[in-house]
Amino acid sequence: MLQATLDPDILEISFLGTAGTAALPIELDVVTFLTRNGWRYLDIEAVRPLRSLSKTEAFERALRELGIARYTRTGADILKEPQFSTARAVWTYRRCSVSPDMRVRLLAALAEDGPMSLHHLCTSVPGPLDPFAAVLSLACSNELEIELSEPLGPTTIVRSR
Repeated sequence: MLQATLDPDILEISFLGTAGTAALPIELDVVTFLTRNGWRYLDIEAVRPLRSLSKTEAFERALRELGIARYTRTGADILKEPQFSTARAVWTYRRCSVSPDMRVRLLAALAEDGPMSLHHLCTSVPGPLDPFAAVLSLACSNELEIELSEPLGPTTIVRSR
């Protein structure tokens, strides 16, 4: 789930508890996310709940009727490096406070010059606050994107969201 919060293809994340009617509710309890290709629900094989055949059919029918497709991940997918470690490193900055001035300067630099390396962005927008921490915090708040396919470092690419 942590990786999904930093995935540039995911535009919105939510939770869907039930579907159906008040008289005949269908328990779903799924994390859903909006992508450019529509809504998906997160199906992690290792923690998939056991359901009877009838409940499985009702579950799948309800999601199909809502237009929500399955997005299956395995434990190996989630633990794949360097995405796993990079996402965890970025997420440690989620509570870092970013001043409005620093936010505007970082987003303006990306708007003017387009995607750039983390090093270039941080040197383009000097402090007094730590621009590195601000960039990672803005990635956690979905205000900009960080490339997670490589280990976090000076060449990591940062983009406007």
